[in-house]
Amino acid sequence: MRCSARACFFWICFLSIPFFAHALPKGFVYLDDVDPSIEVDLRYATQKNFVGKKVDGYKAPRAIMTTAAAAALKKVQDDLRKEGYGLKVMDAYRPQRAVNHFVRWGRDLQDEKTKQEYFPREPKRELFRRGYISTRSGHSRGSTIDLTLVTREKPQ
Repeated sequence: MRCSARACFFWICFLSIPFFAHALPKGFVYLDDVDPSIEVDLRYATQKNFVGKKVDGYKAPRAIMTTAAAAALKKVQDDLRKEGYGLKVMDAYRPQRAVNHFVRWGRDLQDEKTKQEYFPREPKRELFRRGYISTRSGHSRGSTIDLTLVTREKPQ
């Protein structure tokens, strides 16, 4: 059975949809779909973080959060823009796989490759006791966000 180039192209595209679609659970959104002007710097989706490698569960550097959290950030961003400021999000929804990755890394006391840059004054063996690493995270609910203010050009 032969298929035309057009038909083959259609089937390749159709069969690829599950690999490219990242449907989120009901009540969750990508922040950049709500407000693309909010800066996002998800270090856990890269090697530039305290673990020293991409963290399990972070498939792309896109902030995921509850719809309510994203709407609230958009409102704040709109207000800040008038004053020449904006938001920068460093972490949002954190899958349990990521939390588990942090725990595995924290228990490996031999791995201190990133100590100088990320925790120079903290003994790694103390990171759990001091609350820097935990087996559970509020980020996993989708409304806990790590963010900061950035300066932007003030509108004229």
